[in-house]
Amino acid sequence: MEHADILIVNALRMELDALTGVLSSIGVTLESSGKESACPYLTGTLAAKEKLTLALARPTRMGSTPVATIASSLVARLQPRCLAMSGVCAGNPADVALGDVVVAEIAYAYDEGKRVQSGFEGDHRQIPQNDRWLRHIQEFDVSGLSTFGPATEEDGRIWLLEHLAANKDPASHPARQRYLGGGRWTKVVRTLEREGLIKREQRRFTITKKGLATVDAWHAYDSEPITKLPFSVHVGPMASGNAVVKDGLTWDMLKIMGVRTAISLEMEAAAIAQVAHRLGVPHWIVAKGVMDYADPKKDDRVKPFAARASAEVLIRLLQTLPFETLSTETRGPEKNMTNVVGDVIGSNITIHQNVSSRAR
Repeated sequence: MEHADILIVNALRMELDALTGVLSSIGVTLESSGKESACPYLTGTLAAKEKLTLALARPTRMGSTPVATIASSLVARLQPRCLAMSGVCAGNPADVALGDVVVAEIAYAYDEGKRVQSGFEGDHRQIPQNDRWLRHIQEFDVSGLSTFGPATEEDGRIWLLEHLAANKDPASHPARQRYLGGGRWTKVVRTLEREGLIKREQRRFTITKKGLATVDAWHAYDSEPITKLPFSVHVGPMASGNAVVKDGLTWDMLKIMGVRTAISLEMEAAAIAQVAHRLGVPHWIVAKGVMDYADPKKDDRVKPFAARASAEVLIRLLQTLPFETLSTETRGPEKNMTNVVGDVIGSNITIHQNVSSRAR
């Protein structure tokens, strides 16, 4: 196949495996192409408002430069109408819950700029999402997805205890209604207080030593993979950088650097948006599942679920988003595409400051 309507690039093998699993579950058969080339990929056909041909690929290493390299090469070869990515990320703990999926409203490299004696001066190039697509994504309903499931009372107990253990206030968290809505908040907090797991201090609750031990025991004994969560899809700024972050400080730094509402940290979204922008791909979309909060408690417990949920959200969106019918002239001649591949890869190599991001 030498053309694809949609090129999806995953940064990690496990993210690609999650995506192929979702496609297999809806009857999409995938075949290998370009086995002997430097950029092998999988092909298939996705049933949507029109039949959409797919190409799936991954680099051998995560990060902006490997992703930009393979994406640029395959864009020049396959002339897609959309460049896409699913995978995992860190989420801002003030805005999202573990397992939630973030779709990029804008993507940018937050460590692009200049380091001076007084600190870091950002020089961001933000690529926005198409406004028509953005409206559609904002209205997306997750209730029909296989990874979505309502929270049980036990889910609510653990969610509340985990937030208190992290010194966060669950009462004001946006996910509270999903986990402890419908009158369950009062019942759960009274039960936990009676069991000695939390205590009330004026209008707020804090976790006790017994409560902390309960959270540790739950993490130690409950090793079953997560298959369903009451997750939500959020649309907001996605910040990319070149290192894994687990310092718990980066969210405040992003506010100072100019994007106060950034809700996602990862490594490759900016490269995907830049490649699409510079090579004239009409559409781009990045959906990533929240696996941690980029803090010292970062672990991989939610990672498989986050990868699967983001893949399911991405595929459902691609089946329903409004693709325009494009002429060859609109796409641009292939001979001009290959001439600018080097420029795109070069532009991503300049995203190099060591203040970076990621949650893998």
